[in-house]
Parts: sequence; C-alpha cells; structure tokens
Amino acid sequence: MIDFRWELMSGFFVIFLVLLTILNFTFFQPILRHIEARKSHLTSDQNAAQNDLDEAAKVNGLAAEVVSKARHEAHRIREEAHREAVEKVEARLVEEQEKIGAEILGFEEKLKADKAELKNALLGQAPLFKERFRIKFITAA
Repeated sequence: MIDFRWELMSGFFVIFLVLLTILNFTFFQPILRHIEARKSHLTSDQNAAQNDLDEAAKVNGLAAEVVSKARHEAHRIREEAHREAVEKVEARLVEEQEKIGAEILGFEEKLKADKAELKNALLGQAPLFKERFRIKFITAA
C-alpha cells in the first residue's frame, strides 16, 4: 500500500504555497498589472480615436458647409457678371441702334436732296429732251 507521510506531504504543501506566493509576486502580479495597463491604454486609445473621428466628422461638416457657401457665392457672382454683361450689351445695342438710326436719317435726307436735285436737273433738261424727241420722231416719220 501507499504509505503517506504527512510530514513530507505538509512540507511539499508549504513549499508549494511559498513557491506559489513568490511566483505570484514576481510573475503573475506584474503580468496582471501589465495586462490591466494595456487594457486601460487600449481603452484610452479607442476613446481618443473615437474623439478624433467625431472631430473629423465636425470638420467635414464645416468643410461641406464652407464649400456649399462658396458654390452659392460663385453662382451669385456668375449671375451678377452675366447680368452686367447683358446690360452692357443691351446698352451698346441701343447706342448702335441710335447711331444707325441717325445714319439712316442722314441718308434719307441726302436721298431726298439728291432726288430733288435730279428732278430739277431733269426738269431743266425737259425742253431739250422734247426738242430732240420731236426732231427724231417727227423728222423720221
């Protein structure tokens, strides 16, 4: 049969407990502290990353707002420039129409004067024309 020696067994048990206590203080406790510190560090890093994501979302929102305002401002500036260009073209068109209208009036007056001058010239030559006509057709007949 197996003979149990309680003194030896209790000695091994005491040595086991002493060894377990030494290992606990030298290895297990530092490892557990390191694991807890790592968990704490990972949690703080995760919180910092989430804060950075929230901040980035805010910045992206502000950037989108600024871009939207810039687009609206650019559209307003384009519309204003287009309106000013149309006004300038219309003003120039009116000026050119007035200028052409004045030139037409000048041409009409010149045409009337030329017409009156031609009419007077023809009327002045009418007796000579009648005389030649009479000579040509009466003498030819």
